[in-house]
Amino acid sequence: MNFLTKKNMFAVAVMSALATLSVEAQSLKMTNQVVRVTAYEASTAVNLVVVKPEKKVDVLDANSWVVETNGVERKVKIVYTCDDRGEWADGGEYLAFGLEYTSDRKAAPLIAMGMGRWSEAYPVKVSLKKGKSIKVEGKKVTTVECETAHALKNFLSESDFFRMGTFSGPSTGKPGIETLTYGAYEPSALRFDGKKNPLIIWLHGGGEGGTDVSITLMGNEVVSLIRNDIQSHFTTEGGETGAYVLSVQCPTMWMNTSKGFANAELPSLYSDVLKSTIDHYLDENPDVDRNRISIGGCSNGGYMTVNMLIRHPRFFAAAFPTCEAYLDSSISDVQIKTLAEENIWFVQSYDDTTVDPKTFCIPTYKRLMKAGAKNVWMSMFEDVTGIDMPGQKLYGHFSWCYVFNDAVTGAQEQTDGDMKPSNNGGGAIAPQGHANLFEWMNAQVLTAPESNQYNPFLISNSSRVDKDGKQKY
Repeated sequence: MNFLTKKNMFAVAVMSALATLSVEAQSLKMTNQVVRVTAYEASTAVNLVVVKPEKKVDVLDANSWVVETNGVERKVKIVYTCDDRGEWADGGEYLAFGLEYTSDRKAAPLIAMGMGRWSEAYPVKVSLKKGKSIKVEGKKVTTVECETAHALKNFLSESDFFRMGTFSGPSTGKPGIETLTYGAYEPSALRFDGKKNPLIIWLHGGGEGGTDVSITLMGNEVVSLIRNDIQSHFTTEGGETGAYVLSVQCPTMWMNTSKGFANAELPSLYSDVLKSTIDHYLDENPDVDRNRISIGGCSNGGYMTVNMLIRHPRFFAAAFPTCEAYLDSSISDVQIKTLAEENIWFVQSYDDTTVDPKTFCIPTYKRLMKAGAKNVWMSMFEDVTGIDMPGQKLYGHFSWCYVFNDAVTGAQEQTDGDMKPSNNGGGAIAPQGHANLFEWMNAQVLTAPESNQYNPFLISNSSRVDKDGKQKY
């Protein structure tokens, strides 16, 4: 064998090795299937990305991957095989990438500007970290192709546990029909036990109106009402744990009237259709205990909560208006006397600059105390400090975060004098001996027959009565 022949043989060997490497260093394609959106105390976030690789990945190491959501690089905490909805499945055809929470607002899928809306262009990309490789069916892969431009067209969230519906009825204050959207949570363990079940009604704030109830449920973490921490505080007639949840959404804002936005000077357009929606739900769900219905809401929804109490006295067993926007000067003395008979727990932060508690809930609460209210309470926090993100100070208007974090554990002393805000659960008093807001709600039961008819002398001042309760027309 001459030198030239040996040289040729060496070249052939090198080319063969390179060919082998090129075969091994492949690109793996993945089709993006779905993302999961999680609601937190002050935002929403994509925390799970589910994809389908064209071939099985041999070893799953979170440190090998990069996931970007809407251009924000996310830390991958875990990778596992799953079904097409992200549920763990040994040997499943899909891969789930669990992501570490980020407070970067660019990564938030729900855009909170005016009326909330889901981002239309929300790209998600899965790739390998620089210098990393993976094994796929025994072969080395250095490149992963997986990107979608509109990941929110089909997403998973806790809102999927709610049954969606609509109801239409007459507008209030002007001719016409209004349609409300709602989400109803009815756990099967309660639905088929043949016993009566408590119901929690939630009314959204000003930024969650529209016709997509998932925005209502996710925008203010309303879905926490179906989580075990809160559900465990409620008991049914049959001794089961849990409660139904009904979240109702109006097309705009609850404070819209026949003449535009108002702080209770005129009745809400949605006053009558909301009550009709609730009645419709009760008629279709006879297993709801009509003597154990609680109603609450934040900001605009807090306004509507107070509005419903005024228009339909002794219909709700308990109410929890949060940073409520019902102007105290629009509540007559006659209405205060009626509200004093209700079971109410107000929640707000003293530093709220959107709805000033010194103009709204505090003077109303003091008047209720003077009127002899026995089961009316106030949790007044100093500010809103994060629990999902410990120590992070949030906007003062976000006092609903304390409600949905199950952190309203005390109330202020019942007095018509000054109150000292407290971040220690909202106050030092345990209302009726109960350890938190939801245990107190669970204990409230109507002691008088409910009424489906509102008292015309109790509705909005401008339409029927003046501040002293005198009829205006």
